[in-house]
Amino acid sequence: MKAFLTIPLTVFLFFSARAQAPVNDDCSGIIDLGEIPYCSAPAQFTNVNATTSNIDATANIPSCWNNLADRDVWFQFSLPADGSITDITIDLWGNVGGNGTLKMPQIAIYRGDCVFNGLAELACLTAPLNINEVHLELFGLTPDVPYFIRVNDYSATASPNAGTFKLCISPYVPDINIGESAGSSSCSGTLWDSGGPTGDYMGNEDLSFEICPSEPHQCIKLNFLNYDVESGFDAIRVLEGSGTNLTLIKTIDGSGSNQQV
Repeated sequence: MKAFLTIPLTVFLFFSARAQAPVNDDCSGIIDLGEIPYCSAPAQFTNVNATTSNIDATANIPSCWNNLADRDVWFQFSLPADGSITDITIDLWGNVGGNGTLKMPQIAIYRGDCVFNGLAELACLTAPLNINEVHLELFGLTPDVPYFIRVNDYSATASPNAGTFKLCISPYVPDINIGESAGSSSCSGTLWDSGGPTGDYMGNEDLSFEICPSEPHQCIKLNFLNYDVESGFDAIRVLEGSGTNLTLIKTIDGSGSNQQV
C-alpha cells in the first residue's frame, strides 16, 4: 500500500514598506503656487517623510540653516507681469489655532532654473528655538520670473520636527506710524508710535489703530518688541471688538520688550 506524506508548508512573506515622500520632495516635483498673492489653508502642506535634496555641488545646504536639508520640500511662485508687486512677505506657520504640526521651520529662497547647479540662493531664514513660524521680507523682485521656496525643519536631536504647515506670499506692507492710518487689513506688518523708529511720541496723544486682517484668522498675535511709556500716566491698551463694542484685553505701561498679546 502506498503511503502519502503530507508536509505542511508555511510561507513567510516579508514586505518592506517605505513611507511615501511628499510630491514636492525634490525641485523636480515642485508645487507651483502660481502668481501671488497666495495663501494656503492651515496644515495644507507637509514635509513629513521628505528626503534630502541635492541641488548644488558646493552649496547644497542653505547658508543659515542649522542642520542638513534632511526633510526639505519645494514650492515655486511668480510676481504679476505688470510690475504691480515687487516687494513681498513670505509667512510660514507650523501651527494656526491648533492646525499644523511643523516645528522650528527653516526656509530658503532661490532664483534660477530647477536643475543641478542651476539655483542661486537669494535669502534664508531660520525660526528661533521653539518658535514654529517664520516671516521673511524680500524687496525688488523681478516680475514674471519663477522664484523657489525651500522648506525644512530644524531639530537638534535625532527626532525630526517635520509636520504640516501653512504658507502665504503677499505684497509687503510698509511700516506704519500710528496716526498716519486708521488701521490695516494686512495679515502682518509693523506699527510704530507717532515718532517712528527714531523718535518719541508726543504729549497728550490719544491715538488708535484697528487691525482687521482680510484673511480669516482664529487669532491675532501682537508682538510689542520694545516699549517705554510713563508708568501710571501713559499706557498702551489692546481692545477686542468693533465700533464702540470693545473689550479691554491688555494694558501695557512702563518699559520692557518682547511682550506678546
